Amino acid sequence: MIKGLHHANIVVSDMERTKEFYTKILGLEISFETLIEDAEFSRGAGFQDTKVAATFFSVPNSSTLVETFQYLTPSGRSIPSDSKANDEGIGHICFEVSDIERAHRNLREKGVEFGSSPVTMENGVRWCYFYGPDKERLELLELPASEE
Repeated sequence: MIKGLHHANIVVSDMERTKEFYTKILGLEISFETLIEDAEFSRGAGFQDTKVAATFFSVPNSSTLVETFQYLTPSGRSIPSDSKANDEGIGHICFEVSDIERAHRNLREKGVEFGSSPVTMENGVRWCYFYGPDKERLELLELPASEE
């Protein structure tokens, strides 16, 4: 049945700004870019005459991709400015790091907005939310040495 996670998708408003953030800020690499203008894609997405700029970013040490779509037609709605972690739908994409304090500091120095500083759970798991250019919720996660 399921054999792995291939990708997670984020719909964005500005692909150039997104590429800048995911490559220069997060350090991911672009693995593939394309413009999708395909009747079957439109049918699968539930639209007519869809035109989508798509960029796939490779996640280090993983076969998983972060797929970003900018719908050129039809355009969509923005994430509500009052969106919270407990709202229904996709909550966040999590990136595992080996040193959350260093990752948090490096991203803050690059102007990334965080929901909080890193928190530590009773089991030693450390995490914090941060936000991408379209206010998409992302997470940094550091597992205790015994769980890596």
